[in-house]
Amino acid sequence: MKSFPILLSIVLLFFSCTKEYEETYVSFDGYQLEDGFELKAVVAEPLVEAPVNISFDDQGRLWAIEMAGYMQSIEGKDPKMPVGRILVFEDKDNDGQMDHTTIFLDQLKLVRAIAHVYGGLLYAEPPNLYFTEINDDLTPGKRTLIDANYAVGGNVEHQPNGLVMNIDNWIYNAKSTKRYRKQNGQWKIENTSFRGQWGITHDAIGRLLYNDNSNQVRGDWALPNVLNQHANFKPKLGVDITIVNDQRVYPIQATAVNRGYIKGNLDEEGKLINFTSACAPLYFQGTSFPQDYQDNVFVCGPEVNLIKRNVVDPFALRRTGKQVWQNKEFLVSKDEAFRPVNLQNGPDGALYIVDMHRGIIQHKTYMTSYLRDLYIKKGLDSIVGMGRILKVVKQGHKTIREIDLTKLSTSNLLDSLSSENTWIRNKSQQLLVNTQDMELTEPLKEIVNTNKNEVTRIHALYTLEGLGVLNDVDLMNTDIMSNPALCAHSLKLLSQQDKIVDPSVIAKLVAIENEMIDYHLGFYLAKHLTEENGKYLIQLIQRYNAEEWFLEPVYSGVSGNEELLLNLTDDYDGIKTKLHSLKVPKREVTTSTISKDGLTRGLPLYRNQCASCHGIDGEGLKGLAPPLLNSEYVSESPEQLVAIMLYGLTGPISVNGIEYTFNVAMPGIGNQESISDQDIVDIGNYIRNAFTTSPQNLTLKKVDSLRNLKRPKDQVYTVKELNESY
Repeated sequence: MKSFPILLSIVLLFFSCTKEYEETYVSFDGYQLEDGFELKAVVAEPLVEAPVNISFDDQGRLWAIEMAGYMQSIEGKDPKMPVGRILVFEDKDNDGQMDHTTIFLDQLKLVRAIAHVYGGLLYAEPPNLYFTEINDDLTPGKRTLIDANYAVGGNVEHQPNGLVMNIDNWIYNAKSTKRYRKQNGQWKIENTSFRGQWGITHDAIGRLLYNDNSNQVRGDWALPNVLNQHANFKPKLGVDITIVNDQRVYPIQATAVNRGYIKGNLDEEGKLINFTSACAPLYFQGTSFPQDYQDNVFVCGPEVNLIKRNVVDPFALRRTGKQVWQNKEFLVSKDEAFRPVNLQNGPDGALYIVDMHRGIIQHKTYMTSYLRDLYIKKGLDSIVGMGRILKVVKQGHKTIREIDLTKLSTSNLLDSLSSENTWIRNKSQQLLVNTQDMELTEPLKEIVNTNKNEVTRIHALYTLEGLGVLNDVDLMNTDIMSNPALCAHSLKLLSQQDKIVDPSVIAKLVAIENEMIDYHLGFYLAKHLTEENGKYLIQLIQRYNAEEWFLEPVYSGVSGNEELLLNLTDDYDGIKTKLHSLKVPKREVTTSTISKDGLTRGLPLYRNQCASCHGIDGEGLKGLAPPLLNSEYVSESPEQLVAIMLYGLTGPISVNGIEYTFNVAMPGIGNQESISDQDIVDIGNYIRNAFTTSPQNLTLKKVDSLRNLKRPKDQVYTVKELNESY
């Protein structure tokens, strides 16, 4: 009988060691990863399905959002089924692989963005942006609607996403002109520059990076919102710049890609040549990678099952970048269901990969019958219900099991502003701001003025900004002036205040002769223009030969001071012409200008179908589509306009004498079941009314005659063919 307690103890010990959920084994056969690294599965199906983004909370726990309703079949029926979820994962046996899922929220429709901020969760479920508190038992608390118009209308591929908290304490998005923050208990929404398509990141000094389908790394020279301060000025050079010009990809197989039949898209082996679905750039800094990989930008290529590595200059103003290798990728797979759609820095310094892991990645709106046939032929249409979150570390890297920043003292958090892991730095700043502890002012000022690391000093500066104590800080002392990026941030913050920088300090800044400082000093001087400041501004303009790239922050900051600058620039006819144009109110296109029923119907149709690439104002979006405003392809031939809408167009194309080259074709909307011939007419007539002076003379007869053309399957027009035909 004495053996029974012993046996019972053994049984209890056995069951105490079993896993609550069975971990999924993931095979990486056919995956090629850069030498010296390891690829690990953090979580996989059935614990997660169709993840599209992840976020780590303040306690280091991994959260994911699922877009399970996206393209579950080749027809893409019922995309708004309430099957999306927000999940929290736990590693209960502490082996580095998640074995337990907690459902935080479910029955969501195409939830697309997530971020842990202010101790709670920000998430986007179109059209709304919500913030919810998180209870101790991982259940949602009070929910607040932040923006009822976060993602209104348009295709799921062209709706805002991202929600990245930047160093400046603002939350930014891709495919959006809005930024958000919570201040003094109130949520604020401000306008910002339009950026990117899917995914957004920031570099070590707080400049934003993003991309579009065919341009893998784009970004800003200017600090956020420096170039959008004048209502009548739209920058062309300092925001949305191509940072990496090389768009070449190196897949290890011929993959199913849209419009592969267009000449120049595929090589002789049927492999894609250039990006067509570049997304989710990530500026990486983490201790799980060697030094050469710090400050790199990694980019997802889900259409070719790879992740690309680029190097980018983190501190130059007019920064450039390049691919690290030719004929090689950081990570590439033979598994066509490997669909990397997002990347994140982790608390442990690892690179985390969100693998949607499914066969169909193209939305039905833009899917050609060519691609549809390929999906079916390869059996990709049957790969659903899967999903994975992976991570990459250098071989031999010891994983940190627990990183709970909420357990750190304020002193520890101050020290963490110097962490080599960007996730820890950013989160530590947010937690310090959340304390609203005014006693942090002096130690933060000391970091700003004496720390040897410029990035740490920038974090400390914006912690002070978040605490609302910048008035107690000397933003332009000798220590700050000797660090160009820190100085640029100080100039930006000073431009937002009523403080006037002493002329002797301005003279010292001009004498430094640094592009990063001069660029943002030009903005400050224009915004606080006086006769004396004007002399220094003219000196800077002369230094850069009045080049347009340098004048952009001047034009942005000069709002309200145009007349004074006009008086100072007698020797610059180009500047005077531009200043005169900035004084003329920009033409607004609103529903109030539309009177006819067809045009009224055309406006929302245009916004849903066309504005995501051509812009609400018809001025086009860099890297995505040329302008419609005053375009000869809109104004001159109704047949050309209808043909483009029905069948699509591939470039290069010249509009108003400017050449535009894109790596992807504009898809026609004529094959969409939801778009009627009357819709084509209404969109076309709206475009001609809003963006040109041509009469609105598109008719159903014109559309019907062009629909009946015997054109090759999915054949978009070239400019040459279009001009020869109409």
